[in-house]
Amino acid sequence: MFIVIVTFKISSDITESILKEKFMESTGLYQDTPGLIRKNYLSDIKSNTAGGVYCFDTLENAQNWFDSERIEWLTQRYSKPEISFYNNPIVIDNISKEILS
Repeated sequence: MFIVIVTFKISSDITESILKEKFMESTGLYQDTPGLIRKNYLSDIKSNTAGGVYCFDTLENAQNWFDSERIEWLTQRYSKPEISFYNNPIVIDNISKEILS
C-alpha cells in the first residue's frame, strides 16, 4: 500500500464549516477512484492549511490519480498542493482488529 499526503494553503476567510462543505462537494470524485482504499480530509484553519491523506493499493494508482490535471484542479480550487508519496508496509486497523501488511 501507499500513502499520499497532500497539503495546500486555503484563504484566511474560509471557516471550518465552509471548508467542510467544499470537501463534501468533492466526495463523489473519490468513490470510484482506481486503487483508492481510503481518503481522510485534513484541515487546520489556524494555519490556513488543508489537504488529504490517501491510501492507495499501488504506487502506480497513486501516481496516476495525481496527474497534471488533478494538480491543476486542486490548484484552481484551493492553491498549488504539496504532494508526498510514502510506502505503507503495515497498517494497524483497530476497528477490524487486523494488522495488514
